[in-house]
Amino acid sequence: MSQMAVARTARIGSPRARVAPRKRARLRVVDATPKTQSHAGFVVLCLALVVGGLLSALLLNTARAESSFTLSDLRAEQTELHDTRVTLEAELSQMRSPETLAASAEDLGLVASPSTAVLRLSDNQVLGVAAQVDPADSSTVVSPFVTTAEGGAERIEQALEGAVQGG
Repeated sequence: MSQMAVARTARIGSPRARVAPRKRARLRVVDATPKTQSHAGFVVLCLALVVGGLLSALLLNTARAESSFTLSDLRAEQTELHDTRVTLEAELSQMRSPETLAASAEDLGLVASPSTAVLRLSDNQVLGVAAQVDPADSSTVVSPFVTTAEGGAERIEQALEGAVQGG
């Protein structure tokens, strides 16, 4: 042996150079294919969420369309009611007109009063003198717009003069 070989063996045998023996890993039996966990539950959950979302979107869209039709019907009804209201207001204003009132009074057999009296509510005074209507007079009601009886304008002037003199 050469000197080097002797020196090496001496080092290995020295207490400093000793290395603790390595522990062997325990051996265990391993299956040929590893077990994989099933993802079926996750897939079913995802499908349920997607189907649920689509169904809710469909239901909301259907409800919105139904509300739209209802709103359209209500707007048409509102327009119809507005037209009816305008027509009724026009008829009412036509019925309140002096010409229509004079014709209605004449149909009922009413005659114009030759003079009028007015009650002033602020001080409870009566202005003018109310005269009785002559039953033989067959004049009709005289409105400022229509004079149907002969001498209707003269009677209006007389009534106004009487009111001015009496007041």
